[in-house]
Amino acid sequence: MKPPQTLPAETVRISPEHLEIADCYLHTQSIQQTADALQLQPDLVADVLAQHNVRLYIDQVFRDVGFNNRYKLRAALDAVIAKKFQDMELSETGSTKDIADLLALSHKFTMDQLQLELEFLKLQQKDMHIKNQVNVQINDSGSNYQQLINRLLNTDADHKP
Repeated sequence: MKPPQTLPAETVRISPEHLEIADCYLHTQSIQQTADALQLQPDLVADVLAQHNVRLYIDQVFRDVGFNNRYKLRAALDAVIAKKFQDMELSETGSTKDIADLLALSHKFTMDQLQLELEFLKLQQKDMHIKNQVNVQINDSGSNYQQLINRLLNTDADHKP
């Protein structure tokens, strides 16, 4: 079964130069090696990697490749469980404890994944509640400034012809 193909909820905008640095860093996993490979100063590489959109891109790629991808991890775990069931059937021996441990691990993985998704949704909803907030302060409760304005306005009204 193929994992569902989905597009990221948020597209990361990244310049081609920063993309090159990020991709090289993903391969080398080292700022110094990335700088050497691209013939750049390590400080420049570190500054680019520290940028928010570059960090988002690197994190997204890291989660989507290899066994960091939840679909690939789930498929591998399911294959191990199926292989264990097959081995037990063929040999007509085996420990049900092994299967129980694998199924418990599978269940824990699913529950942890669901918990992380719920926490992520809560964070998204929290961010959606307050987009912009404008605070207004009205100071007309007899402050010295207000009294001065009133005296000036009254004085101007008294001197008008």
